[in-house]
Amino acid sequence: MSGNILWAVLCIALSLPACGYELTARAPIQLPQDSTRLYLDKVTNPTTETWIEPMLRSSLRDELTRRGNVTWVDRSEAEATVNIDVRSYSTADSLKGRDDVTLKSAASIQMVVTFFSTKTNALIWTSGPIMASESYRGPSETQSSSGTLQSTSGKREATQEAIDLAMRKVADQLGQKF
Repeated sequence: MSGNILWAVLCIALSLPACGYELTARAPIQLPQDSTRLYLDKVTNPTTETWIEPMLRSSLRDELTRRGNVTWVDRSEAEATVNIDVRSYSTADSLKGRDDVTLKSAASIQMVVTFFSTKTNALIWTSGPIMASESYRGPSETQSSSGTLQSTSGKREATQEAIDLAMRKVADQLGQKF
């Protein structure tokens, strides 16, 4: 009996793409004013974490290229420029017990992505505030000179996942036929 249910679920899952149903992470996007030639201009990052900017640039490029008919070009050839404004970035730890053992940590980012027309310099689309976070455990914890535990590898991986999630949310909004 359970084999029949599994088979039915599998058949339905395989037939959904044929009906035009797509998961949002794969849904095509519609770019503002059909601008397909983009230039990624400014990334405003008020944090002290300079390694976040390349993550933001790479993740946005990857997501829009994967889901849209985007060509990344020089500013002089672009139809629209794209800016990323990081409003906040933080990591937080949940501690428990007298030994202050870290049970769970989280990386959170809030940002706004905007598109501007290169012809008029007018704002043609904004994502509004996008918030994403990812929790992690510190698998590569090390003792610092001050005696506190650090988990930079876990923090960076969680930050990358939070940024990727935020960029999927941006692309999802572009897919909503604004």
